[in-house]
Amino acid sequence: MKKQIISLLIAILYISVTLTGCRHKTAAWTTMNEAERLIPTRPDSSLSILSAIDTHTLGDEEEKARYALLMSMALDKNYIDTTTFEILQPAIDYYLKKGTPDEKLRTLYYQGRICQNGKNDDKAMQSFIQGREYIETSTDTLTAANLLVAQGVIYYSTYKIDDFIENNEKAAQLYNAINRPDYEISSLANALNGALMEDNKIKADSILTIAEDILNQHPEYDSAIISTYLVYTGKFGDIDDLRNILKIYSSMDSIETETKLDMAVAYCRLDDPGKAMELLNAASKDLVSVDTLKFLAVKNEVLEKIGDYRGALEAHHDFWKLLEQTHLKLFSQDLLFAQQKHEMEISSLTDLRKRDKFIWIISCGVLLLLFTVIYISYRYRFIKTKNLLSEKEKERLQLQLDNLKKEKEKVELERKNAKLECERQMLAAENMRLKIKQLEEESISLKSLLMTQNDIAKPVEDAIKVRIEMLNGLLATSISENSSYAQPYGAWRDKLVQDKDEFMNSTRLAFKASHPKFIKYLEQHRLSEAEINYLCLYAIGLRGKEVGEYIQLRRHYHISSDIRRKLGIDDHETNIGIYIRKLMKKL
Repeated sequence: MKKQIISLLIAILYISVTLTGCRHKTAAWTTMNEAERLIPTRPDSSLSILSAIDTHTLGDEEEKARYALLMSMALDKNYIDTTTFEILQPAIDYYLKKGTPDEKLRTLYYQGRICQNGKNDDKAMQSFIQGREYIETSTDTLTAANLLVAQGVIYYSTYKIDDFIENNEKAAQLYNAINRPDYEISSLANALNGALMEDNKIKADSILTIAEDILNQHPEYDSAIISTYLVYTGKFGDIDDLRNILKIYSSMDSIETETKLDMAVAYCRLDDPGKAMELLNAASKDLVSVDTLKFLAVKNEVLEKIGDYRGALEAHHDFWKLLEQTHLKLFSQDLLFAQQKHEMEISSLTDLRKRDKFIWIISCGVLLLLFTVIYISYRYRFIKTKNLLSEKEKERLQLQLDNLKKEKEKVELERKNAKLECERQMLAAENMRLKIKQLEEESISLKSLLMTQNDIAKPVEDAIKVRIEMLNGLLATSISENSSYAQPYGAWRDKLVQDKDEFMNSTRLAFKASHPKFIKYLEQHRLSEAEINYLCLYAIGLRGKEVGEYIQLRRHYHISSDIRRKLGIDDHETNIGIYIRKLMKKL
């Protein structure tokens, strides 16, 4: 009966464990396997399969997270942009805590894409930065490359062109590793575009060489890079190549607005301002789809080419005004500081890990020292007990010797009283004498042994002193440690805006680094630092009224008059702001 009960309990336990391990996994799990398999090649079918799953029937958190991630992937592959986290949120909640590197990478990538769709580039950048930490350990090369490209878009929008180029070059290498020449040539085109923006011919030639090798094997992807090749030819190519590529575009039925601007620049190089103006006018009809800064830059060049210098100057003024607004908008957001904040968090985490490691080492050292002290204390007590036993043994032997002496006296007395037993008693006495001698020798030997053992505690005491010195040394080292933490970056920025003198000084120093001839020119005309600071406010684009409101000085116009006198400018000759900006550009 008892064996049957035990067998029943074991069976119940086994069934419970089995059900626990398999609970909340429904038939949808198998369906999701098929949907995941179809996402790369047939995303529309994958989306249909996932849409047919009743989300109310999904089991545990892992199953819900997998469905959320696969649905986000399918929507993205079908070019359906989402701006809310309603679908992806279960994957964010589960995978960022318990997911594999692949799952974390995918979740962070699609989280960033949703933020990009919602025009929240700061949050998107934070997601992409976190996602890049899993690129090395992930096996999902395609998602890793897509993340680099998506992050590169934000770099491009914030004019971090070097990072934009680097991201697209790395993405191209990853696409090459998984044999995706279509994506690879697209990333190379982006990188080439960045190199052209920086007028970096060496970098552009290097990228173009790689792209041409790919196009030799896959000419069908030529359209992905031809517009960028037009810009390259316009900057660095010869006139004949430029004419040939313009002929190709002239035969096309429809041309993108961005390409029309590139063609306008090319026609300016061919000294055909009429055609350039025609393309500029055509592009101006669709300014929504084109970079306004680029349009104004091209407009300035075209108008100057046709001799409309007034219009060119207005376009140039509008360009710098818009550029300044763009920079102010960027610096008013946290986007430019997302990577620095992330690096500070990583640095802080590294410091914490080092501190924890140091504490762990110290704790182990203290424990080891404690065990050593306990062992020494045990040995000390053991030896002390042994010595005590030796003393007791000595007392016992002494008592035995006293008894032997009494026995000897008794024998001697008996010898006097019993002559008949004399010989026997003498023999007995002799035997007793020999025995006593043997015991005396043994006693002497024991005493000698005790004498040699009396100093055994001294090395123990020395060892303890050594350990104490070691502990003192370790404690001294522990007390001397001092951890430092990153201070908020924002405090510096707030202080800089509030302190006008510091802001103006920092502006002057910035111009001294970027336009040294401009500052040197002012210094040569004996302008003081305060006056140069004053002019730097005009150089960054402020008008006279705005400068006066900012510095809040009654002598505002007196300062302006003094500066005009030193620079030799007539009071009514020109606007001082325009004069300073022209002077800075000239020098």
